[in-house]
Amino acid sequence: MSITADLTRLVFGLSVGIILPRIPLLFFTRFLNLERDLPPHPDPIPIGVPLIQRLLLMRRVHTMCWMIALLPMLLGYFILKSSPEPFAVGLVAGGSWFILSRIVPLHMGSGFGILPLSLIQEINNLREPETRCCEHQQLQWEVRSIRCNHCRDVAKDTPRPDLGRIRSDGRLMGTLRILLMDGHSVFPPNEDSVIGQGVELLGQVAEEE
Repeated sequence: MSITADLTRLVFGLSVGIILPRIPLLFFTRFLNLERDLPPHPDPIPIGVPLIQRLLLMRRVHTMCWMIALLPMLLGYFILKSSPEPFAVGLVAGGSWFILSRIVPLHMGSGFGILPLSLIQEINNLREPETRCCEHQQLQWEVRSIRCNHCRDVAKDTPRPDLGRIRSDGRLMGTLRILLMDGHSVFPPNEDSVIGQGVELLGQVAEEE
């Protein structure tokens, strides 16, 4: 076998291992027309029952991604037990990358996964907040944060993840964005990111030395 053929099978297996677990995230909600109670993308989403229902639905979709991620890893494992097949190596590597992207948090203090139950509970509590920012409070989840549509006060500085709506940038570009961002927002907060705090810690160590 030539190196080119082995490399081609490796890349193909890697692509399958990366894309296959994300199929529910890419197609499930978008092709079942489940947007009747939500505004079109990328409009802000009012804090209410439809949003909480969509968050719970997307959490189940992410759980489905976990289950499907086991398929390429198991298939690759059984193939590698009998022969060092590059396609199987790609399957295992792609599935492992998906698992690592879910296990390692992007933000300090964030819960497990892209939509942890703690985040959904915090947003659900905003439906009946203890204090109101203004007399005509109308909270909605914008791209960068949850804020009042009337007085523009920020209730929660949390970027909005992908919620399964049909994207306004088209199916092709929307699919590429979801594959690249893995359902995360394109505007992650910098002040509490793992990478940002790691760089800050290294800077402090360098100054002490």
